Amino acid sequence: MFGRQTVGIAVAAFVALALATPLAAAPVKLARHPDYNAGRITFSYLGDIWTAGEDGGNVHRITDNVAREVYPRFSPDGKWIAFSSNRYGNNDVFVVAAAGGTPKRLTFHTGNDEVVGWTRDAQNVIFRAARGDGAFPSVAVLYQIPAAGGMEKPLPVDWGYWASFSPDGKSMVFNRHPAVWSRQHYRGSYAADLWIGRLGDKTYTKILGDEQYNR
Repeated sequence: MFGRQTVGIAVAAFVALALATPLAAAPVKLARHPDYNAGRITFSYLGDIWTAGEDGGNVHRITDNVAREVYPRFSPDGKWIAFSSNRYGNNDVFVVAAAGGTPKRLTFHTGNDEVVGWTRDAQNVIFRAARGDGAFPSVAVLYQIPAAGGMEKPLPVDWGYWASFSPDGKSMVFNRHPAVWSRQHYRGSYAADLWIGRLGDKTYTKILGDEQYNR
């Protein structure tokens, strides 16, 4: 109900993209961080942001920079792509037209700002950062910042790593912290459980109760 990203479609598109590559060219390897919108996929490859059709064709390189650019996310209307880049030493949030153009820098903090997604009205980019607004100074919290530029503000969560808004934009599903254990079926106290936050009244519900799996 909440997510826009279709992992199966994204993976299939990566395979199609590799197969569509001419035999004389090297196949696409290690394409990362896919996001899907209306038949188009954006992803990070060779340190830049790219788009391609879900059939693997119509490939466009959106950025071309010596920096490492990651976590591309389409705006809900498909007009923009938000991404993180270390062009200035640490990850900041940028936004660029989905058809290409000059990226606009949105954040200027000395810490890492990692793009998570968008609000449903396509007006704000959601990112995570550790700026002392969470349960502990060193933990990441979710922020939103206007895509047109302006000041960021924290969302009302004490921890936050991944998130996706409901269709009406009034609530969101989120992970309070990342899955730090690579061990399969980890069930310890630091498993990445899922929560729903209702932003209007600031109430929070843990999905699946006390079940402890990485989600």
